Amino acid sequence: MGLRLQPYKLTIKYQPGRDNPADYMSRHPIAMCDKKRSHEEKVAEQYVNFITNQALPKDMTLSEVKCATMADKTLQKAIELSRNGKWFEIKKMQDPNLDIQELQQYRSIQDELVVHEDNILLRDNRIVMPTSLRDRAVSLAHEGHQGLTKTKAFIRSKVWIPGINDRVDSLIKDCIACQSVTRSKLMEPLKMSEMPGEPWSALSADFCGPLPSGDYLFVITDEYSRYPIVEIIRSVSSHTVIPVLDKVLAAYGIPKTIKTDNGSPFNSYQFREYAENTGFTHRKITPRWPRANAQAESFNKPLMKNIRAAEIERKSWKQSMYQFLRQYRMTPHSSTGVTPFKLLFGRESNTKLPSVSRANRQEQDEFARQNDENAKTRMKTLADIRNKAKQSDIKEGDNVLIRNEVKENKLTPSFDPTPQTVVKKKGTMITVSNNNNEKHTTRNASFFKKTNHIAKFSDQMDDEEEELDINIQSKENYKAKTPAPIQNRPTRIRKPPSYLQDYECKVRGIIIP
Repeated sequence: MGLRLQPYKLTIKYQPGRDNPADYMSRHPIAMCDKKRSHEEKVAEQYVNFITNQALPKDMTLSEVKCATMADKTLQKAIELSRNGKWFEIKKMQDPNLDIQELQQYRSIQDELVVHEDNILLRDNRIVMPTSLRDRAVSLAHEGHQGLTKTKAFIRSKVWIPGINDRVDSLIKDCIACQSVTRSKLMEPLKMSEMPGEPWSALSADFCGPLPSGDYLFVITDEYSRYPIVEIIRSVSSHTVIPVLDKVLAAYGIPKTIKTDNGSPFNSYQFREYAENTGFTHRKITPRWPRANAQAESFNKPLMKNIRAAEIERKSWKQSMYQFLRQYRMTPHSSTGVTPFKLLFGRESNTKLPSVSRANRQEQDEFARQNDENAKTRMKTLADIRNKAKQSDIKEGDNVLIRNEVKENKLTPSFDPTPQTVVKKKGTMITVSNNNNEKHTTRNASFFKKTNHIAKFSDQMDDEEEELDINIQSKENYKAKTPAPIQNRPTRIRKPPSYLQDYECKVRGIIIP
């Protein structure tokens, strides 16, 4: 856009919307015809096209290959040895201008080498590329942004380059466009948490909802016993959640830690102050990584299943939920093999079925810990095999791309093409910052892809191309964004009225600060 506006001299002056009433044509613009474009617009468009075309790798001609071959001393020596057949002389060569290792590669395929009439070395019917043109040839083969296998196949069908695998691998890894649109399936091995030492010492909390009635379910789970508590609330604000949590802690006791996500209200100042005053440690998981709070997240699935079933049967979902909680608490957990109720309270509760309790609390604790360890080991093994997990090699100081969490349309790349720098790594949690070190983002390691943000272009530019001051191929300054849908009508700036600043407003379940 900046290049297209260069022919114009603009003065930007702000005018409030109330002083600038919109007419009908401004809200219903007419599509301009190409024939009516002004001369300045055509010149600007031609200039942009010229800059873009000059930045692209140039086509390679046979005469260029011939000249580059004559200037390549290693290739000239290979041509000489191919003609006289004295490949055994390579061992005696000590010329520093010759690549002895490359000559050894030529010797291993000497029966396939042929010298063309233009003094060009061929391997069968493929041109052996001179050293100075190899990177350019690889760049030309990658113009269509094909993958690793296709790019190699295209090169091998036309020319022969020693060490083609490493060259193509390096090119594609350094191609920001390819890295941005390619999905990454890298998953680190699971890190299973140990079972807490005692009941009600470590809790997990999460929200479920909103439901069609406008209610939210505040779910609290004891990580030792897996005992769940569900409270029905109307808002997820700190003014609503803190009193409900305080009521639960008053009934069951204050834990050592409470683990939550980073959403509202757990990221608020009020909740942090409440945790300090109450005496528990608030532990927030990695942002956008609910697997770190798997205990509470996994309980939400059967809970919502029960509520949906109640709606189908035309029953009260609240009464059905309480029945589900009773059954869940009295049923042996799949990991511990003991009922959550007994692990928390040390005894079994009466149910509709008769039972005889025999094991004491210590035996139940040892039994539950052994089952929990076996279940987590089995879960980790299966998950790591299914996800093909491997340890991430990202470290502090590396340049990475971060995964786009929201896609605006079909053209939105999988990763943000703007490279960022890793400033902190703690286990699988990685914190990155932009080039200006202004914004920090923390995510799980699976959200990042290691890359080299400095593009390696080895195209031989003409003298007049090198004089261009505008380097539009610089990937440090390049930030690709998908075009937003064109709106026929301009949108207004919307904000809450000033008289609502002292109130907390909610629109369709969304809290407006």
